[in-house]
Amino acid sequence: MSRLNIADIARRAGVSKATVSRVLNNRPEGVGAETRERVRTVLTETGFRPTAAARCLSTGVSNSIGLLIPDITNPFYPQLVSGAEEALNAEGYHLFLCNTRGDVAREREYVEALIDKRVDGVILDSAGSADDDHVNRLKQERIPVVLIDRVIGRRSSYPGVFVDNETGAHDAARLLVAGGNRSLLFLNGPKDLSQSVERLAGVERALRADRALIERLRILNGDFTLDSGARLIEQLLAAGPRDFDAVFAANDMMALGALGALRRAGVAVPAEVEVIGFDDIETARIVEPPLTTVSQPTRAMGEAGAAMILRLIRGQRLTRKSVVLAAVLIERSTTRKRPPR
Repeated sequence: MSRLNIADIARRAGVSKATVSRVLNNRPEGVGAETRERVRTVLTETGFRPTAAARCLSTGVSNSIGLLIPDITNPFYPQLVSGAEEALNAEGYHLFLCNTRGDVAREREYVEALIDKRVDGVILDSAGSADDDHVNRLKQERIPVVLIDRVIGRRSSYPGVFVDNETGAHDAARLLVAGGNRSLLFLNGPKDLSQSVERLAGVERALRADRALIERLRILNGDFTLDSGARLIEQLLAAGPRDFDAVFAANDMMALGALGALRRAGVAVPAEVEVIGFDDIETARIVEPPLTTVSQPTRAMGEAGAAMILRLIRGQRLTRKSVVLAAVLIERSTTRKRPPR
């Protein structure tokens, strides 16, 4: 049996499609009480529910938001998505989740799909930090967009919610060198991403006062995955004697990969090499030894992004165009105990 549509309801009730639409959307104008009751009776008898597309066409509102993230397999992102989803659901909105797999071209395809679905707004954790064509595409369609986690261009370019990457990385690097470590290995992410740029700036600022530390700093770029963290450490250890006594990874996944590679090579953590990550994913707390890391307020980022996109959808003025949340260093067992600071 084919699905009923508004035309079917109108024919059964002996009214126009416009009248059915007014009843469905609780618009009082132009519909008498008797006619309204007759239409409602037909709706009840048939169990008719308009499709989301039909509601969107009649009201111009879909009550849906698109959220694009670069890697659903990274445990950082489910917390961010959960924070945004719960905040949006509480306001009657549904979430379309798009996993771009770190591919800017795939991200553009998803943007077009979300435009076709007539979403009311988009929250974007971009696959890249340089290309804003797809953001401009959303603006052309008058669809509000909020950046989250990653900057495109400058922080002032678009509304967004971010974390203070530079200060978090600074605090991690300072902890390592203050513990007597003289050769720091920094496993960064893709060098063009905003987080990578900001976290590198924090590391360099922490070491700037000591020229010897800067000269011994080694920077390698991975891709924020477990495998890349392990591979970079394995390649260094295979190339010759270990020449680093501290590892700071730009995210927890690479830090966990590095931790596994050091363990397999028989390098004691933290006695011989100290390790710090960035994110504070759940695995960081239960791995052995538990990982020292820079904790991001991931869920709060999702909630703040949802609040910001809703304000834009409702035409409300933003109190702050760029929201920057604090990152906090959490000391666990992959770093040695320090005297109280």
